[in-house]
Amino acid sequence: MSEILEKGKDNSNCYKPGICEQEIKINRPPFRKLRRFFYRNLGPPRMPGSFSLGCYLVERFPERIPFTKYASPNYYTYYIPPFRTRAYKRVVLQGLRRDFHLPSGPAAVTLSLTERCPCSCYHCSAWGRSKGGEMDTQSTKDVIRQCVDMLTGCIVFTGGEPMMREDLCELIEYTTSLDACPQLFTCGYFLDEESVERLARSGLAVLFVSLDSPYGSEHDSGRGVDGLFEKACRGIRLAVRQGISVGISTFATHQFVSGRYAEKFFHLGRQLGVNEITVFDVTPTGKMLRDEELLLTPEEHDHLCQIQEGQYARKDGPKIVTMSYVNDTDIIGCFGAKYQLHITHNGFVTPCDFTPLHFGNVLDEPLRQIWKRMREHPEYSKKLVPCRMQDMSFRKKYIDKIPDDAALPYPIEGQGGHL
Repeated sequence: MSEILEKGKDNSNCYKPGICEQEIKINRPPFRKLRRFFYRNLGPPRMPGSFSLGCYLVERFPERIPFTKYASPNYYTYYIPPFRTRAYKRVVLQGLRRDFHLPSGPAAVTLSLTERCPCSCYHCSAWGRSKGGEMDTQSTKDVIRQCVDMLTGCIVFTGGEPMMREDLCELIEYTTSLDACPQLFTCGYFLDEESVERLARSGLAVLFVSLDSPYGSEHDSGRGVDGLFEKACRGIRLAVRQGISVGISTFATHQFVSGRYAEKFFHLGRQLGVNEITVFDVTPTGKMLRDEELLLTPEEHDHLCQIQEGQYARKDGPKIVTMSYVNDTDIIGCFGAKYQLHITHNGFVTPCDFTPLHFGNVLDEPLRQIWKRMREHPEYSKKLVPCRMQDMSFRKKYIDKIPDDAALPYPIEGQGGHL
């Protein structure tokens, strides 16, 4: 898509190309190797209780932890509930129960509300999912309640485009009533003054707006909607004004790394008033399921790791979270079936929203039962693995065997696994 990169094309409302050419100030922390040694030998994910201990420390001493100083005042990261809430305490408790092999659940659940969407993204991760069967309001509420009963702290609404659900605000209110943290991932198409006000009134805690490129024309072309970039940026400004915690979600490709898009998003995020930017790795899934040449190189992963790790000595934001760093086995590793799970719009349960393999359906059996089955599976009972969907041995064993005409997600028992 480099041929449509137009730096000067009417992005004045939210983006100043000259500023975005500046590099992010990276200060390599003096104790970087020591921290790596700690993580590798004592900390996450090896030492029982380390996750919960870390949660306690960043809540107790946020101003003394370098990488939380410039995050949102009440958060370590937007992927964990706000400090001093029941949802946060629930995540700490479930972390302890998980580490000591007691019944618990995922810290976060991404819940797809619909497969409907106004965009036609070339990278759509929901592509290939069976149409129809969208859970109604009561069924969705029942799933949310089951998640909270399993000590889940964050309920993350995704799609498709979740703002196409007329009951979205009702579901957010219900999540809040259960003392869980409601979050929303959106393309920004429906963000206007009225909808943002409704989201704020309903109690939405965190809003992530997906931007694929810091250049409007490139973003709009990739999503098939003219003007979407400008609309999303305006929506971000409105949400910030309403007091919602807002982040930008993007993903790293070869072009992203070579074009220094992380630096550009940093400056764009600062202009828009966001406090956190998430950089996912490009993952061959959905429309790109067979495009394994898109996988980042070790050098590109290292570059993204350095961007996150090198910001810890900086004293301003926004905070940058790169999955290349977080999924490092010396840090956290793969989140799927350990810290999170995903539920599709029609009830299928997968380890994460990028994994097209399911372990059952919540419309047929309790979520706790499916979670237990997932955790006990030989592949997902492993403790120290990087992102599985980027691992070629995992893809060869499970993903490459999915029939081209199969409806997704596909049952894992048909892929050499066990249920």
